[in-house]
Amino acid sequence: MRPIVWLHISDIHLRAVNQWSQDVVLQALCRSVEDQREEGTSADFILVSGDIAFAGKREEYALAENFFKELQTATEVPLERFFCVPGNHDINRDRQNMCFRGVLGELNNANKVDVFLGGGEDFETLLTRQENYRAFQDSFFDKQDRHQTQEGLGYISRIAIGEVQLAILALNSAWLAEGGKEDHGRLLIGERQVINAIGMGFHGEHKPHIIVAMAHHPFHLIQEFDRSIVQHRLEEAAHFFHCGHLHEPENRLTGPLGKSCLTVAAGASYETRQSRHAYSIVKLDLLRGIRNISVLRYSPEKGAYFCESTEEYQIELSPIASIGVKDLALAIQNAYPAIEAIANYLAALVLGKKSEFPIPTLIGYNFGSYESLRSLSCGELSRKAEQFITFRNALSLFFDRESLEEILLKYGETVSQFGNALIEECQVDSVLKKRLGEYEADSRRMANGTPRSAFHHSLSLMQDLVEDRNWPLLRGLAERHLTISDLSVNSQVKRMLALALANFEETRDRKKAIELFQELVQCPFLEFSDFGNLAILLLGDGLASDAEEVVLKGIERFPERISYFYEIGQKIVVATGNRSFRKRLENELRLNN
Repeated sequence: MRPIVWLHISDIHLRAVNQWSQDVVLQALCRSVEDQREEGTSADFILVSGDIAFAGKREEYALAENFFKELQTATEVPLERFFCVPGNHDINRDRQNMCFRGVLGELNNANKVDVFLGGGEDFETLLTRQENYRAFQDSFFDKQDRHQTQEGLGYISRIAIGEVQLAILALNSAWLAEGGKEDHGRLLIGERQVINAIGMGFHGEHKPHIIVAMAHHPFHLIQEFDRSIVQHRLEEAAHFFHCGHLHEPENRLTGPLGKSCLTVAAGASYETRQSRHAYSIVKLDLLRGIRNISVLRYSPEKGAYFCESTEEYQIELSPIASIGVKDLALAIQNAYPAIEAIANYLAALVLGKKSEFPIPTLIGYNFGSYESLRSLSCGELSRKAEQFITFRNALSLFFDRESLEEILLKYGETVSQFGNALIEECQVDSVLKKRLGEYEADSRRMANGTPRSAFHHSLSLMQDLVEDRNWPLLRGLAERHLTISDLSVNSQVKRMLALALANFEETRDRKKAIELFQELVQCPFLEFSDFGNLAILLLGDGLASDAEEVVLKGIERFPERISYFYEIGQKIVVATGNRSFRKRLENELRLNN
């Protein structure tokens, strides 16, 4: 499987007054990418992280069409795989200036932003400042398969390159932009936009192996109340975050080693004739677990681009949730009998169920995390452990296409090498042999455990929204996942949607919440709180006798939660004055305590 390659360009600033100088520089860029292609580095897609125009004018996007056609010819990348986001220069500042000033002063906390992004005339009016950019994107890239996020700012696009499924999360960070230093610390992306994009990115028949997020502005220019949560959510979900605006290329890792999000800031494609412009080439080799970022810099003196630097970063896909330790261990034993003695331990390491790696010291071995092994040791065992971990990527890519045995035989040499290295060390170190034996035994006991749901990421987002009491966003996210066929997962989605609907004032929303909770208390994956929430909703709708019946059924099903149901029952008693129900509750309390 060959590496995936993409180009990242930004800050083109096209306008007629600079057309001759722009042509000189941008034609050099096209020659550079054409040279790269002829030398074997062909791009699979292109990211353009904003500031395509200079002032958001219609005639500037006519220049953009010409440039992108030339770039398409040079790269042979179809226009459907050019992914763009707007920058502050894609704003027409002549439009809706008073509206912009009012909104800028008003949106000073997360709740106000959530409501504003819910839609309405004010929101639609503000977006007219980007109407020329939007018209360009809709007409020039009309064959692109992209899906707008629910609030209407960003979009996601799903593409497959060989065996790899990618989701592009294209975010609009410029909707509250003006330009210049005045924007610093005043911009907003909006948690609502990010949650919608992440939810759409993970939704679908095939979960993406790689998430690539992009926006024009780097995180540090976003208002603090918005920046912290937006950055956290994106860096937790995405493998890459591409941005522009800084006019200087920069790469930065966030998080532990291969699991981190890599921020890639592109240089400017055009500023002046004499500027040292830059663009980036990303090469993603998942089987080797490597991300390469090359920066190509423009030399005004020579009128050409040259490779200035190449930096290498690890990448580690999440373990497959539906693979059990037992199944993988059995496949390892069948493929590599020589390492049978530690097959369960190796399987647990690959699947993230164990995290204790042997770390060589001067007097033997300690056990610690993979990060500790890499930082404290650079010997042969560390190298083999690093290669061993990349087998996770092969599992993620091929598990739904080939058997575990076939994947091991084709891509599992690193498992064999690491396992054999440990077996050899055990021959001369009895303490290590004993410790590995203990980890093997523990892993074997673990082998019958239930794997984590593949839905865990979206569910985590929903649980965060429950804690934040952000019912509108929770409702939208849950509604998009209702079609999931897995009964356990579907029950969790219904529960989240019911909680959201229960907090809306519309009668039809509350009735739908009641219907959902009634379904939940009849399903195999019910929770004790389903009875309690249903009883409270029924009481609020004046159905006190039905609420009493639900409380009693809850006690019968979950007697260990009697205190929880007794408290809800007392609320019913206060509302109705029903003495016989109160006596029934007190009797149940005595029986179950």
